[in-house]
Amino acid sequence: MDSSVSENNSSKQKSFGIVVSGGPAPGINCVISSVVIEAENSGYTVKGLRHGFKGIVSGDPESIIPLTTDMVTMIYNTGGSILGTSRHNPFTKPESKDAFIRGLKENNIDKLVVIGGEGSAYLSYTMSKDFPEFKVVHVPKTIDNDLILPNQYPSFGFETARYVGTEIIDTLMVDAKTTRRWFVVTSMGRKAGFLALGLGLASGATLTLIPEEFSQGKVSPQVIVDKIFSTMKKRAEMGKEYGVAIVAEGVIDCIDPELSPILKSCPRDPLGRIEYSQVELGEVILPSLRTQCKEANIDCKIITKNIGYELRCHRPVSFDIEYTKFLGYGAVKHIRDGHSGIMVTRDFDKLGFERLDHMVQEDGNIKSRRVNLESDLYRVARSFMFR
Repeated sequence: MDSSVSENNSSKQKSFGIVVSGGPAPGINCVISSVVIEAENSGYTVKGLRHGFKGIVSGDPESIIPLTTDMVTMIYNTGGSILGTSRHNPFTKPESKDAFIRGLKENNIDKLVVIGGEGSAYLSYTMSKDFPEFKVVHVPKTIDNDLILPNQYPSFGFETARYVGTEIIDTLMVDAKTTRRWFVVTSMGRKAGFLALGLGLASGATLTLIPEEFSQGKVSPQVIVDKIFSTMKKRAEMGKEYGVAIVAEGVIDCIDPELSPILKSCPRDPLGRIEYSQVELGEVILPSLRTQCKEANIDCKIITKNIGYELRCHRPVSFDIEYTKFLGYGAVKHIRDGHSGIMVTRDFDKLGFERLDHMVQEDGNIKSRRVNLESDLYRVARSFMFR
């Protein structure tokens, strides 16, 4: 008999739990599907935590549901998350922490697969450190691509998001030329500009700005405006008063809020970060950009466009389907092998893992990667821009 089955039978049918944390990304359902299938194949039962960490903390009896192979076989190529998701930290208050641990124990869950990004990885680390009786494996998920993975491998969902976003920007490029207008597109990417840069390079966008360009300190909104206007002026001198400028959303965090009345009064999340859903980058830079164009006699319309929600729940491309099957299988394998407090990784044809305690910085955050402005990736992308 398989040793994992023996272990399972001797532990009063202890179960796997799956929770999705943070924003959606293409491929989540495939992770869920592969975890359930491999766990059942190994003799375990599986339970899903609905609505992220927030659901189980609420005490709602329907926040934890059984998952079986028959239920998940055909969801591998679908978008979204059948378990939902939320941005919630159960360890911020003693009562929510107690409710979370109690909920797991009452449902006989002692193995937890956490699907999430940078912030969720820290939750996985915290739980594995403070509650060693639970085995915890983190599955890296973020279309921002800012988690450190072997050989610069992308995080799952990134390839799908870039593919879908590129199609949108391709259309905007044609519209811009047809109607002689400029689009200022805000793309996802709070700290890292990988997605914005990838979209710009794949679509042939006129200009891309990423937060890594402003890492020396907070800047005035006018600095952003001047960079975009410089490109518009060069294009106008060529008789092309149209184009698409992509700006990663994290550029907003590079602006000194004291120099922008809109940002100064903008709502903040519990971590003190600007709530991007409550402010438009265009509101911050567009008035000044239009003024400069008018003063330079550049006659064109400027339209703002956000690309984000259109990408997160799209059905995954084949790369992300294959990738997430690896990760889901690997999460179960690593737990079955006795590992905890790790992040499962794929390096081409090999499964591996990174220890979460090796990824925690002195400030308590998980180490993440950024676009290297000295890299060939950035040099190539920039060579195709008008700057």
